[in-house]
Amino acid sequence: MIRLPLLALLLSGFTLLAPTVAFAQLEAPTRLPEVDPGPMEPDLRDESMDPPRQDDADDYAEDAPEDDGLAEDASTADPEEAAVPPRGPARGTREGVTAPGNGKTQEPPVAEEPSVITPRPVVLSPILAPRVADSDLEALWNRWRQARATNDREAAAAALTELRTLRVELAATDLEPLSAGFLREAAVRRRAGDTAGAVRLAETAVELSPGLPYARFELAELYALDKPGDVPRYFGQVRQALSTLALDARYRRPAMADLGGLLLMAWGATALAVMTLFFLRKVRSALHDFHHLLPRVVSRWQSTVLGLLLLSLPWVLGLGVLPSLLLMLAVVSLYLSRAERVVAAVLVAGMAVLPLAAGQLARMTAFAGTPAEDVYLLERGGLSAEEARTRVKARMEARTATFAEVASLAYFEARRGLLEDARTHYKAASQLKSSDARLLTRFGNTLVALEDPDGAAQLYAQASRTAPELAAPHYNLAQIVRRRAKTLPDSEVGRELDRAATAMASAQALDASLIARELPPESRLLMNLLLLSPPVLERDWLPLADGAEAGRQVETQVSRWLLPGIPPGALAAVSAVGVVVLLTLFGFASDRLKSARVCERCGRPVCVRCDPELGVGSKQCGQCVNVFARRGLVPQHLRTRKQSQVDRHQAWSGRLTYALGAVLSGAGHVASGVPVRGALYAFGFLFAVAAVLLHQGLVRGPYGDAPLYLKLAPAVLLLLTVHVLSLRGLRRLRRGE
Repeated sequence: MIRLPLLALLLSGFTLLAPTVAFAQLEAPTRLPEVDPGPMEPDLRDESMDPPRQDDADDYAEDAPEDDGLAEDASTADPEEAAVPPRGPARGTREGVTAPGNGKTQEPPVAEEPSVITPRPVVLSPILAPRVADSDLEALWNRWRQARATNDREAAAAALTELRTLRVELAATDLEPLSAGFLREAAVRRRAGDTAGAVRLAETAVELSPGLPYARFELAELYALDKPGDVPRYFGQVRQALSTLALDARYRRPAMADLGGLLLMAWGATALAVMTLFFLRKVRSALHDFHHLLPRVVSRWQSTVLGLLLLSLPWVLGLGVLPSLLLMLAVVSLYLSRAERVVAAVLVAGMAVLPLAAGQLARMTAFAGTPAEDVYLLERGGLSAEEARTRVKARMEARTATFAEVASLAYFEARRGLLEDARTHYKAASQLKSSDARLLTRFGNTLVALEDPDGAAQLYAQASRTAPELAAPHYNLAQIVRRRAKTLPDSEVGRELDRAATAMASAQALDASLIARELPPESRLLMNLLLLSPPVLERDWLPLADGAEAGRQVETQVSRWLLPGIPPGALAAVSAVGVVVLLTLFGFASDRLKSARVCERCGRPVCVRCDPELGVGSKQCGQCVNVFARRGLVPQHLRTRKQSQVDRHQAWSGRLTYALGAVLSGAGHVASGVPVRGALYAFGFLFAVAAVLLHQGLVRGPYGDAPLYLKLAPAVLLLLTVHVLSLRGLRRLRRGE
């Protein structure tokens, strides 16, 4: 028997199983707006695909379920699950059954197509190459000058800032003409008493041209005027300027020409001075022997006049300096000591090769106006480089340009934004030399700016194989690989980043300074700042400084002074040296020829022909031997008179020696019979004198010169030191110490 509560529960369950009114929408709404069905014929168009009218939209809003989770599930469902067809109508409904109260036929559920989200492509910032000409830099300079003239400080500061920025963006090492202009403005400020303003302008000049030594000299001088006690401040600028003079070929070669010219001039002056002293000391003995060559009827004064006339022939006839020196050597060679003869031979032989030495010096120090200067200017990338570019292009048309010239031309054009011209010239340079790592690296940089990273990567790899010690190819390769990794799918990014990390590690291992290198901002990626360009070594382009023509001209000029009328060349120099050797050997036959000597007491000739009783090696004349060596042979009053003559001669010789030593260092030593030490003193003294007199230099350097005090101070110090040492040595020599 069924109890009443149980019966009520069963009736309630049957009530729940009874059919109810179905809703008009039994499936989740689909994302039909994402599907473009395309145009349809009006008769074939399904009205269900038309956009709902306003009243239908209201009905849909009323009938749609409050929870739209089914729509989200349908849009995010797995494609495989969405592709499975429905198994049958929904529970509580039948297919094609009209739901009561609505009058619409229920459609079977339609599987929604999966939505594919395509990632947006990554757009890389372009790598820029600014196109700037020398006229743009000059316009900035003129703008700064106009702003300064009108006392517009803001405009002047803006122009100066833009000028500094442009120099960095162009990778220009130095802007020497602009720095020279700032130095002139600094000089004006200095004369006006504005030392602080002059210091700022000089600092700007050094900033624009760090490799201009004369700007650093000027800045050091202004630092010394501004703060004399801050010695390291201005001494550091002097040290850097001297370092630039020694390392930069454009400034080193004129300095070498000046130094070499002073040395050659000092050598020539020393040869003339020493040979003149030898001649004046020994010409009396030579004229004495010359008298013996003439008939006995010829008196002494006649033979002396005749001999002096013959000795003056080279000067009278204008035969030049070298024939006169050779004649003097021939006259006095028999009467010189061994040391004096060797010194005379060395000095005269040096004069014979002086034209060759001067010509070779001009060849070795030539720089201005040569292809090497054009390469230098193109590599620096500053002003005046466009003129060098024109000259190199002219030589390319004439097919005389070398690899270094063409490569530097392409590098300059790439930095100035002339990328197509740079690519053309890089290809031309690669035809001359295809395995140069620096060329490959720079060419790769140009290809990167031309949006060809694949070609650039190949060139970087080839450059790293050719020159493993270069860090630039590895560093540049790491940069372009990193950029390319941003455009790759996630599956390939890791491999590219590993490759970039390996290349960067190799670059930093070769050059530790790359660890702290900062990259340009992404908004303005400049090729000159993003990528590295390895510098060209000086030994690769310095041989282009061909000074053959300059050397030939200098050699001709010096030869006209030494040997007028004789064609210059090695034959003339070798012939003169041969004559010197013969005359030197002739001097060693003095004992056999019984040449006269000078008495060490009274200075009279010691002649065996005049006094046969004397020995061949006697150092005293017959009178001195009879008076001082043979006692009792000469009366006392004659002995006293001879002694007074000897004393006067010794006193006169001493005063003359000191006078010569005071006028010319080393001359007293030469007159006292110490030729080697005297010649060295004379050379140092004459070199210092030439440095003082020719302090402006023989070859003027570009954009200025070294300060006057820097030239005169060492020369004067050398002059005083040599002179004091010479006088001190001469005094000890006369005292017999």
